[in-house]
Amino acid sequence: MKLGGFYLKGVLDFPRNIKLALEYLSAPALRYRSEVAVLICSHLGILEILEYSQVENLRKAAAIDNSARIKLITLLIIRRNLEELAFWVGKNDSVLCKETKKILSETHGADMAQALFRISEKHDIPSLEIIAAEAWSALSEGAYSRAEEALSLVAPDADSIPHAIYEAIAKIVAVAEESGKTLEKIPSTLIESSLEHSAATSNKNSCYLLGRMLAGLKTEFVGASHRSGAINLRKATALLLKAADNGRSEAWMDLFYLCSDYRSSVANPSMARFFLEKASFSGIAEAKRRLGALTLKEAKGIEHMEKGLSLLYESSIDGDSFANGIIKTLVLDVNGCEEEADSGIQEVQQIAPLLATRLRLARHFGLTKLEALSINPSTAIRPWGLVVERNLHIRKGNLSEPRAVPAASRKAIETIRNAAMEFAPHGEIADVLEGSLRARALKQRRVFQKVNLQENLFFSQANSSQRDALRIGTRWAQNQKKFLDQALA
Repeated sequence: MKLGGFYLKGVLDFPRNIKLALEYLSAPALRYRSEVAVLICSHLGILEILEYSQVENLRKAAAIDNSARIKLITLLIIRRNLEELAFWVGKNDSVLCKETKKILSETHGADMAQALFRISEKHDIPSLEIIAAEAWSALSEGAYSRAEEALSLVAPDADSIPHAIYEAIAKIVAVAEESGKTLEKIPSTLIESSLEHSAATSNKNSCYLLGRMLAGLKTEFVGASHRSGAINLRKATALLLKAADNGRSEAWMDLFYLCSDYRSSVANPSMARFFLEKASFSGIAEAKRRLGALTLKEAKGIEHMEKGLSLLYESSIDGDSFANGIIKTLVLDVNGCEEEADSGIQEVQQIAPLLATRLRLARHFGLTKLEALSINPSTAIRPWGLVVERNLHIRKGNLSEPRAVPAASRKAIETIRNAAMEFAPHGEIADVLEGSLRARALKQRRVFQKVNLQENLFFSQANSSQRDALRIGTRWAQNQKKFLDQALA
């Protein structure tokens, strides 16, 4: 025991070595001796007691030693163990603990912080360092509620808040944001300060969260009653840009919102478009939908129509219902029952397989009879649908222009892929196999007469003005203004 005490104190020729001292003092013969616990806890600070897992010895020592009792009370306040705290406060006759007992009887968080402050000040206890250690211990165990309880004892205006506390708060804020939880017990000013310190090291999550706070955007981790009213859009923009550049892709959308709002002090339409493009490139479905809709709205040629539809199709695959709704407005209606059409196609399949494939395409993509019979699926296919190429058989110029048709369903995209594979092996001899456009039309009429099918069951009956409105995005946007406004809202 004496040897362990020498190493614990660091006296004479025995340099202080806590680990070695604890090995001597944990010998089986000394295990149940309370004076050993007193010896350990009288020469270890609370931080060292936590580091070397000596809390049980602290409890043993507290039963007979006043200084150990004060250390234990401090630790219990930080852990908010009120039941055990009341027990140990009752055992201490010091004036300080009587005051502490009175404060604790009111059981308010502010009073707990005040009790901790009084004890720390009286006994020169580094309470903030202990809170930081306790918080990080809780975070390492995944006990986020316990960490929040400990950190709530830190006063926002406290002097010399340790860096570890700022980092712990930044960590718990990131966890809360990810899980959708609200930190009601930690003041928003302290959260903001912590994120500020963390953002200074270019931590992308802290830059992102602080940027949203300063922009006044919704932040789940700060309760409505604790939300700061201070808005700083320029600083928020800088932080969000730093977060986005470091890989926090959601920040691009926040930047888009801030810069696209004409009432904002950071309003900039050109930059808003740039941020939207960056968000789209990062794979955000909403950004793809917005950029796709804007591209279609401005499209004056088939190239831009294809680009816009590609973005909208990717967004719809990601589950964006608005994008899927826009896609459906670009597909002409085909009347008739789906089951009846499928049955008819099966009959045609037995007589003319390539014609049956054309009928499937017409049905799923809303093609007119002329478009369905003249299209070459192997060259018309696109990742998002198909393009009806320029038709030289139509004399009226605008109606002969190409038309981009997106796949409005999974079945539609499967149909064009199967059709492209079916027509691809034939290549240039497809015309020889099927004949000229006139020959295809004649064969179609004869097959329909033979199996008693109606053309309106497979082909769109849209008139020329309806078809023409879908070829150019600017015209399409005029007819779909209400729906387009909803998709861009």
